[in-house]
Amino acid sequence: MAMTYSFKFVDDVFNRRLIELLTRNRLEHYVGKDGFIRYSPQDVERMENELIRSVRDGVFPSWQIISCPKDWAERYKAYMIQHKVPFAEELIDTQLCFLIPRAYRPHSWRLEGKNKSATVNSR
Repeated sequence: MAMTYSFKFVDDVFNRRLIELLTRNRLEHYVGKDGFIRYSPQDVERMENELIRSVRDGVFPSWQIISCPKDWAERYKAYMIQHKVPFAEELIDTQLCFLIPRAYRPHSWRLEGKNKSATVNSR
């Protein structure tokens, strides 16, 4: 089956940890020179709910994902740096997203610029 999904932790340590998990769990995947891990649609549930989640749990015990329009990513990043919000960057199918502790409330953040919304998924 074609490997049409991709994921990458921008932090090489986290990305290598995920690649090790994939190898250990014998999930079919391909790692490109760009560091992107490619996997098939049939493995999405296992990849996201077990393997990626396992690495995320190691970064923050309780976490959420912020995904936003491409032109808002730098605003979120600047806000988090300025307000000392810990975060890890992820590329989900090439879209930049942010992993942050669940204690933060990104919907209440006042970002400069147009009023666009972000999607926040929690664990």
